[in-house]
Amino acid sequence: MDGYNILLVDDEELALMRMEQGIRWDSLGIGEVYKATSMSSALEVIGAHSIDIMVCDIEMPGGSGLELIRRVRQVYPEIVCFFYTCHADFDYCQEAMRLGAVDYVLKPIPYEELEDTLKKGLLFVQKGKKARELEHIWEDLTQTKEQDSPVKQVKKMIIENLSVEMSREELAQQVYMSPDYLTKLFKKETGMSLSEYIMHKRIQLAQQLLASTELSVVEIAQKAGFSYSSYFVRIFKKKVGITPQQYRKEQRGD
Repeated sequence: MDGYNILLVDDEELALMRMEQGIRWDSLGIGEVYKATSMSSALEVIGAHSIDIMVCDIEMPGGSGLELIRRVRQVYPEIVCFFYTCHADFDYCQEAMRLGAVDYVLKPIPYEELEDTLKKGLLFVQKGKKARELEHIWEDLTQTKEQDSPVKQVKKMIIENLSVEMSREELAQQVYMSPDYLTKLFKKETGMSLSEYIMHKRIQLAQQLLASTELSVVEIAQKAGFSYSSYFVRIFKKKVGITPQQYRKEQRGD
């Protein structure tokens, strides 16, 4: 069914009827209004239908609104919960907020004011659904990317693009992470920073090319991602202990 679904919980059936008739549900985008008069019947409705918002009385026989919110938050954390009460009891309010209720209203509440409160709740619902959609998209992407972890994917991209500059922002974008988070995760899993790993792989590539090809030092520097051969020679000597020319001679037994 189109629209959002709401559950109204109150042990007073007359109060439920008035609320159902007094709110302009269509204008809020509510597709279906469900009602329950106890905690047990509310849980039955939630188990049988997809509920987006729940508004419940805090004082009911057979299980309070607080207990109902506690149960709902444990099993259905995506449901946005409000409660309403005749008494502005600070302890009740504090406990309800601690359990995850978004807001509370006092009886009797003007219907226009309640509609404004529900509009806030719908914003939470929309944000939650958007977040879950993004989560599902991320799960699908990870399944289609050879089941590799983000760090493995980044390593592969680095190795395939050693001759060009790739910023951490570009790498992070490819695995749908923030640059800061990727940096921390990469360091945690490899023991090296992104820049250290890139440099390590560039030097490895240069060593392979020096030992197995007749390419000049300038050409090897370019293929390994160094803009200036003088910088390449300096970094190579720092990392390997000898110059590229000396390394080539040693590898060939000259």
